[in-house]
Formats: sequence, C-alpha cells, structure tokens
Amino acid sequence: MIWKTEHITPQNDLYSFTQAFRKHSSPSTESNTIAIVGGGPKGMYALNHFVNQIHLNPTTKHYQVLWFNRDELFACGPNYDIHQPNYLLINYCIGHVHAFHPAYRDLENQKSFVDWLTAVKIVDTAVEPTDFASRALVGHYLQWVAMETMRNLPLHVQIELIPQPVIAITDRDSKATIETNTGHWDVDSLLLTTGHCYQNSSLIDHPGIPAAQYIRTPYPVSQFEKIPPQAQVGIIGIGLTFIDIALALTEGRGGSFQQGTYHRSGKEPTIYPFSRTSLPILCRGPQYQEQRPLYILTESQFKKWMRRSAKIDFVSEVLPLIEEEVQLAYYTVLFNVTDPETTRNKITQIPVSERFMLNDLLRPALNSEEKVIQYIQMNIDEARKGEEKSPLMAAAAVWGKICAHIATLYKTVGFTGASQQQLDQYYFGAFNRVSYGPPIANMEKIYALAKAGIIRFGTLPDPTISWQVDQQTFSVYDVSGKAIQIDSLIDARIARPALQKRNAALYDNLQLQGSIRAHENEGYIPGSMSIDKCGKCTTIGGLPVYCYGSNTEGVFFDNDTLSRTKNDTACYWVQETLRKM
Repeated sequence: MIWKTEHITPQNDLYSFTQAFRKHSSPSTESNTIAIVGGGPKGMYALNHFVNQIHLNPTTKHYQVLWFNRDELFACGPNYDIHQPNYLLINYCIGHVHAFHPAYRDLENQKSFVDWLTAVKIVDTAVEPTDFASRALVGHYLQWVAMETMRNLPLHVQIELIPQPVIAITDRDSKATIETNTGHWDVDSLLLTTGHCYQNSSLIDHPGIPAAQYIRTPYPVSQFEKIPPQAQVGIIGIGLTFIDIALALTEGRGGSFQQGTYHRSGKEPTIYPFSRTSLPILCRGPQYQEQRPLYILTESQFKKWMRRSAKIDFVSEVLPLIEEEVQLAYYTVLFNVTDPETTRNKITQIPVSERFMLNDLLRPALNSEEKVIQYIQMNIDEARKGEEKSPLMAAAAVWGKICAHIATLYKTVGFTGASQQQLDQYYFGAFNRVSYGPPIANMEKIYALAKAGIIRFGTLPDPTISWQVDQQTFSVYDVSGKAIQIDSLIDARIARPALQKRNAALYDNLQLQGSIRAHENEGYIPGSMSIDKCGKCTTIGGLPVYCYGSNTEGVFFDNDTLSRTKNDTACYWVQETLRKM
C-alpha cells in the first residue's frame, strides 16, 4: 500500500496553527532569546529537544525561541512539502518513520508515523510498517509532531515562527545578530539547521542561457510546467531526484500507469538522463526488519577500529572487508547456505575472473540503452524477491547494515584525509546508488517510461555540455564525441557544502567576515565549516553556535533527514544553551 494525503482527514497546517497559538502568549522582557535557523525536520527536532529538556530540568527563566525558515513550510521543509504531488514518495517503508525521541516517551503524546496514520486515516485498509507513503503525507505527520511540541510548551517558553530567509548573521561578543530582508534580531544562542541550501557549480560557463532552459534546482517540481510538450529535456543526475522530475514531466502532466504500461497525455517531453556513470539507481523492497547477518564487519570488528588512536585508511583497511562481506552475502544466498566457511570454500572453486566482485555491484558494464533497460527490469525482479532470496539484493543490503558504524568511525577515530576524500567523492554515492534506492513502484514507472520511449537512457558517462547560441539549445557530448541536442537542462544533483566554492550565501557571508573557516583533514577540505564532534562551531566563542544536519557533512557522515538519533548535535546545543543562559 502507498499511503497518500487523500487517505486521511484534513489536517491543520503548522504555520496557521502557530499564529493562532501566539495570540495567547507574549515574551517576557527578561527572556533569553535563542534562534533556530532552518525550518525542516532537523529544526523541529531541535525545538522538541529544547522543550523536553526544560520539562526534565525545570527552571523559572524565560525563553523566547525564534524559528526562521525561508517560507511557511515549518517542520516539513521542502523535502516533505505538504503541498507537493502525491506521486513523490519516501524511499523507505513507513515503519522506519518516528519523529519523536525515545528519551522523552514519558513526557509527550508520542506516535510513530504508523500510529498517527492509523488514527487519521479514512479508509478501511490496515496500516502496515512495510507500506510506503507520499512525502506530502509524511510532511503532515511532521507538522503534527511540531504542533504536539507546541501544545506541550512550558509557560515561560514562547515560540515565534519567522518565514523569512536569513541573509546574514553577525557574531559579536556574547550575542549574534540575525538579519532578514525586513528586520534583525539579537540572540544569545544559535543553531543552524539550514538543510539543502547549497547550489551546484554551473556545468556551463555561458552568461546568456535563459533561466527557463537551464533549471539549476530540482524543486519544486511545479517549476517544470513551463517546459513545452515534446521538448528534448536533459537531466543531470540519475538518482532519486531524477525520478521525481521524470514523474513530474509525465504523470504530473496527466499521463497514467496501468498494469505496467504508460499511457501518454500528449504533453510529455523526451527525457535524457545522464551522470558521471550514467548508471540507474537500484530500487528496493520494504526493508523493515534486518534479516541476514554480517560475517566480517561485525560489532567486534568496529569496536576494534574504535580503539585505534591513529586515523583509519578507508580504502586500504575498510574497503577490502566490505568487498569480502558483499561477496559473502551474494554467494550465501546463491548457494543457499548459512555457514560462511562453506560459502568461502565454494567461492574458491569459481575462477577469479568469473566471481561476483564489489565492482560488479557498484559499476556494472552497461554500454547500450537496451542493456540499461534490461538492468532496470532485472533489478525490479530481484527487489521483489528481497535480500533473503536475491543474491544481488543481499549484496546491496550490506552497505545499509554497516553505514551507521562507518558514520561513527568517520566522526570519532576518523579516516585519513586522502581516503576520506575517496569515500566522500566516490564510494558514498556509489554505495547509495545500490543501497538507498526508491520503492519498487516508482522504478516500475521508470521502466514503463523507458519502454514507451519517453526516457532515453543513453550511455553518456561524465558528459561535456555546451550551449549553442544560434540554435538556443544544448549539446551533450560523451568522451568519444557522441552528442545529443536538448532544449532544456535540469540539474537534479543535490549540492553539498562547499565553502571553497562559495555555494551558499549565508555561509559565504560568515566566512568573509571571519566568523567561520573551512574544516580540513590532512589537506582535504570537504567543504563544511569547522565544527567539533558535538557540532559546535570552533571559531565562534562568545555564544553557543552549533550546526545540525546537512551543514555538518564532512565532519559527520550520512545525515538522515528523518532520523532523531543519528548525528544528533541538537542535544549538545540545548545542553550548552540551558547551562549558559
């Protein structure tokens, strides 16, 4: 079952609820003022931390919480925008979605997404943890959690939601000044949860390209309405965001999917996706409970690494064990055995050139459109079997099982600079492609669109793009010189922090005024600002300034947007804020 907003009772939106809520409270003149900059799930989690910590540690002090966001989509953010189309889905089953922190279960009305959905649904279908849901529906859940937090406010805590982009922050002594286009506020403590506020570098150095033809950001998908029918559209990136764009340009234009076949509306463009590898993402079935064990990368192995005093070389020390684990997972299922030694003995009987290797998982050889489409169909079939019966899906599931441990090593013991760079810039994306893909239902749609000739999977790895001034079109070339002509170009890549590229105005301003500097690891500069292992900015000492979420990448690893516990730096910010104020 795929749950959508049409399956529930109408819900209040958070911003309207808050405006009515504020009429009954006003800040004290003696309030300590704190700010959360960023209104997505991480900002909401931080607010929830703050409220519950005051319940656990009662105080008579007054606090005013200023919560900034670029628009009124507080708690859900753009990823879980409550107004987006229902064909945009989350990429894991709903049993994993729980926006409350387990430490506060006795203090608030906690419900998992499954429990909340069960309470608000208007259809008779039972809710199962292995179901999927639209992102808009998850956004309604996140906003409900925020409303529950506000209903639980202590009397001496007031919250103000400010739907204005923050354009500058200036730190001075024990305060910081936050500026928007319409005002400024002095605060005593600051948490930056700015999410995906970064811009990708332009792939084409030409000033005359019309903005309507070179679309630099994938969201909101409503912006693609201006692309004319039958246009030739290039999409940079073949991950989860590409799927959203492809569905917006087809299903979002009135097309329909019936029994595995796409029925055109006549308004579709032709879509040409490409990336550094031009490999499609792998889909996956509902993975709610962990099944197959790990044989090499066990808890004891990670504990052994955690005792290290020197940094770890990810490529020479960790990657070979990942390859062995992936190979064991593949052949344990293929041979239908449970003993790893038996599997190892059977593997030795296979010629080395014929063995399934890590590179077969990460970089399959797909040198034609036909092979790409066959690969997608094969993946759908294997995903339906699940990791218990599919060797491929068992191999692909290894990364998901070890990723939390890798993240712990990353932020504690640390990887050498050169190997961290390879992990960040190659292996992270390669493993995510095979381990964190979309639900089967969405990949079936991509397959149907490819069979209908609407999506054209070429073999254009790492292409070069140029703008043809006379024709007002783009040319996309591969390394051999093969080219296609396209009318519009959409950048579907999700940008990451890159201070050295000045790809986020707020952080660029902070860097130019000397408030922050780039994090560095043995000469490698990932792009994030310098923070400590608790997320605290290392270059601002007068007041608590912390980062939480995407802006910590490079010091922390694999930030899960919806996780309450992974890389949770907000708890440290709350602790220091309450201790100092």
